Amino acid sequence: MNTSETELQRNRMRVYAMKLFGLQISPVASMFGEIAQVLGVITQKQLQQALSLQETFRGNGRAVPRVGEILLDQGLLDEEQLGTVLEEQERISSTMDETEETRLENLRRRAERLKREKADK
Repeated sequence: MNTSETELQRNRMRVYAMKLFGLQISPVASMFGEIAQVLGVITQKQLQQALSLQETFRGNGRAVPRVGEILLDQGLLDEEQLGTVLEEQERISSTMDETEETRLENLRRRAERLKREKADK
């Protein structure tokens, strides 16, 4: 599957918009399969097949390959697409980390402000 740069850029914007509005992309994860699907490099059916194969491995007590590895092995994803999805996953994760740090910093500031207000009374 060959994805044009323009289409990929448009799909990246969808990923960010979905994250911004809290839609679909799971916070933990930003799971590889979800991102690959939103970017348009795989279909829902292909993702379900990969997840089903993971369950088969899990049920057999074998080491469970990652979704990206399964998709790559099955020829549903090429190396470039794998790299693109992993980059996007990293971007989302780092943005989420920054957001968490910002929340903690805001919480610290509020706590300090409350301490000062209490001390002033």
